[in-house]
Amino acid sequence: MTPGSSDAETVARAIDGDDAAQRALYEAHHAAAFRLAYLLLRDTYDAEEVAQDAFVYVFRNLHRYDAERGSFWAWLRTVLVSRCRNKRRRRRLPLVSLDVLDANGRAPADPAPTSDPADVVELRGTQRAVWQALQDVSPGARDALILRYYEGLPYAQIADALGCSADAARARVAHGKRQLRRLLTAPEEGMARETSAQASEASAGS
Repeated sequence: MTPGSSDAETVARAIDGDDAAQRALYEAHHAAAFRLAYLLLRDTYDAEEVAQDAFVYVFRNLHRYDAERGSFWAWLRTVLVSRCRNKRRRRRLPLVSLDVLDANGRAPADPAPTSDPADVVELRGTQRAVWQALQDVSPGARDALILRYYEGLPYAQIADALGCSADAARARVAHGKRQLRRLLTAPEEGMARETSAQASEASAGS
């Protein structure tokens, strides 16, 4: 993409048959598309397949792009999310680690970067705990949470991506947060009960 040019300008050139403009759009947005698809699908091959499929669709339908309704990425993201949800309905997905995104340099950014190694380790451990718990959140709420907290979208854009109202998007996020809270506190409560039981046994045996 040439310096100072917008997506709308690049799309216009691509519609006119400029292959370089189409390639610029792909290069500008592919990493973000793959990252989001992976977060939703948890499979590298499926994520790449869906990302490519989404690009094929938007490139074939560039004449439908309306810059006044949003950015090119917002349009591509809506197409991508829809295809991810269709893909997920067709098969059960395994639990995977964020390490795949780490290895590809596409991991979600730390909300508060720190230079303290101990803080970094603790933060990454927390992220993984949240990611693992997220896999047990109901699909609709999980999608909303990913778009809200991994992609940083406002509720209006979440609604566009999920094909629902802003109020419904807000409700899905709230429902997902409640599920996450239960999932993340359950192991701690279980560990506390186990520790208490062990202490009681030790006391009784002394």
